[in-house]
Amino acid sequence: MTDESKKHVIAILVDNEFGALARIVELFSARGYNIESINCAPINEDKTISRITITTYGTSKTIDLICKLLNRIIPVHRAVELTKEEGYIERELALVKIIGDEDKRQEALKVVDKYRTSVVDITGDSIVFEIIGTSKMIDEILLKLSTLGLEGVSRTGSAAGFKGEKKLDESK
Repeated sequence: MTDESKKHVIAILVDNEFGALARIVELFSARGYNIESINCAPINEDKTISRITITTYGTSKTIDLICKLLNRIIPVHRAVELTKEEGYIERELALVKIIGDEDKRQEALKVVDKYRTSVVDITGDSIVFEIIGTSKMIDEILLKLSTLGLEGVSRTGSAAGFKGEKKLDESK
């Protein structure tokens, strides 16, 4: 049985300091690995620790190697592949703009009404939706909207974590 390339989500706890994110991105770049999405923000009150969520594609062996290398970088406290186990949650936010006549905008409203969406702006011939869901779900919605005047998309990348009581800083 071959180990096929598939989507993996990696969560990283890192010191919030100058150059830390650059060192992590350089690890991927130097080895020819692509980052599909990256999400980074401080997570504690004094903003000394940040959490980075990276989505990438590769074999399980490649991702294991990436995590081992990430854990060797000095500002990294912990790097864990979330998709290795069944117990993880993933969400992404997308802002999606449709520009078109009234019929296209109404059709777009019907499409997004079946999902977790909100209208955040209606100006002239445009409408902007906020969509929250898995990356796969957002991809599906964008495909359905592609013929209805889809003119702009801004995506956050995945935010992900373990389900239940398991914590990133305690995971093995």
